[in-house]
Amino acid sequence: MSFLLRSSKNTLFYSGQQVIKRQAHKKANIAVRLNQFVENIGRQDEVVSVRPGLMRNVLYPAGKATYIDKSQEVLKDAVKVEEKQQNEIQQERLKMFTEEAALKKDQLLDNLEQIRELEFNRAVVPNSDHTFGSVTAEDLINKIKEKFGLNVDKSTIEFKSEGGRIKSLGKHQVLVQLNNRTTEITVIVKPAN
Repeated sequence: MSFLLRSSKNTLFYSGQQVIKRQAHKKANIAVRLNQFVENIGRQDEVVSVRPGLMRNVLYPAGKATYIDKSQEVLKDAVKVEEKQQNEIQQERLKMFTEEAALKKDQLLDNLEQIRELEFNRAVVPNSDHTFGSVTAEDLINKIKEKFGLNVDKSTIEFKSEGGRIKSLGKHQVLVQLNNRTTEITVIVKPAN
């Protein structure tokens, strides 16, 4: 800021001269692309708005930023529109995929509800009802695939008995949960002949 003394007849006089306060013309901010991280301004490849003096005196000479042409701004807008369209297409595909997966899970659960019992034969410990080999989720998956041709994920099977496996003879309940729906399968473990 500076002061300018002018002589004038129609204004207040200060020993025959008027005191006028001058201000420098402030230029509008310009958009620049940062070539590297600049503290308090932005990250690399980010488009930011800065004062022309900062760009001219500090950022550009140090190679920290480059000027953006008007044509580059138009291209940037076109790229943003294209990215938005790609995101919309991708979200539609994802939505269709999730709907399709949910439908497949419902069909699988409907097929699993038709399975009431599965039988397994295991060797028995003498004078007890405990078995030498337990019935695991892997055994259930293999039996369901072999008998019914259904593919079930191991994480959907939940045993009501301790340890996540069946270790004794008799009837046992196993839950299969898909899409917040559950079906119960009775597993019968018999002694091997």
